[in-house]
Amino acid sequence: MSVSNKPSLLQSTALGGTAAMFAVNFTHPIELVKTRVQVSNEGIIATCSSTMRNEGFSAFWKGIPWAYCREGSYTAIRLGAYAPVRDAIGAGAPDAPAHMKFLAGALTGAVGSVAGNPFDVLKTLSQTNKSESLPLMSLVGKMYHDQGIGGFYRGVQ
Repeated sequence: MSVSNKPSLLQSTALGGTAAMFAVNFTHPIELVKTRVQVSNEGIIATCSSTMRNEGFSAFWKGIPWAYCREGSYTAIRLGAYAPVRDAIGAGAPDAPAHMKFLAGALTGAVGSVAGNPFDVLKTLSQTNKSESLPLMSLVGKMYHDQGIGGFYRGVQ
């Protein structure tokens, strides 16, 4: 009699989210620079220099709480739930049809996107804010007041 070493859906999701939340500590400064370059007319070097000069070293981690929330929702669901969902719909065997595996990925990706998009929007707003950081709940309140619930899903349309 063998014992299954497969993690449960909850364990798999938690493991995927934890790994992504750890990794974001290292990728977030790159993401911040990329986001600022996209919304400005500056290059990478100029963006890094002006961020360091005007806001200090810690500014490269602006929006990190929202990045943790995004990874803890979107990536946790997308990565962590994939194998359990794939197995639940009968696509776990090596000879399972590719379209069933695609369906499992599409389902977990879609659910993850719905869960993670509000955090992604808030992260981007925090990253592009070059003035003093707003407290987390103030940013949520301002966003809701200005744009309603639809503001948290900006870019989904």
